[in-house]
Amino acid sequence: MEDQELLEQLAGIEQLILRVGWLEQRRFAQDLDCFGLTPPQFFVLRSIASHDKNPTMSTLAYDTLQHCATVTGIVDRLVRMGLVTRKRGAQDRRQVLVELTPLGRDLLDKVRSSREKRLRETLLRLSREDAKELLRLLRTYLEACQFAYEEDSLQENTQPIE
Repeated sequence: MEDQELLEQLAGIEQLILRVGWLEQRRFAQDLDCFGLTPPQFFVLRSIASHDKNPTMSTLAYDTLQHCATVTGIVDRLVRMGLVTRKRGAQDRRQVLVELTPLGRDLLDKVRSSREKRLRETLLRLSREDAKELLRLLRTYLEACQFAYEEDSLQENTQPIE
């Protein structure tokens, strides 16, 4: 009987995570569309802003869980939009470093403000205690997901090629 209860909980959790993820993804894409950005472009901009030094393309690929070729295409579009610039590394000219322009930094700040407003409106529907508990549980779940993802990635990379 306990196994049946666990299966029901797993099914409920899966359904809720998929629905919340889908809804938030749609809302997020709508928010970004107002600023002329796609989610991958936003994540690259956010990654650049999170680094003290200008990141390399491989750093951006790692941060955003993308292939270098994919990030190159994203950065190409961001350069054309005037949101980032590229430059060669001073020590290693083969390295391509990416930097936010003032326009890119300003746009990122506007997107963050818009998202913060939207999230605040949603969280105000929860009690203060529920909001704190939600944050705690989401952090715990994210850590578990990241651990499982990294473990799976490690196993994939150590499997013999057939």
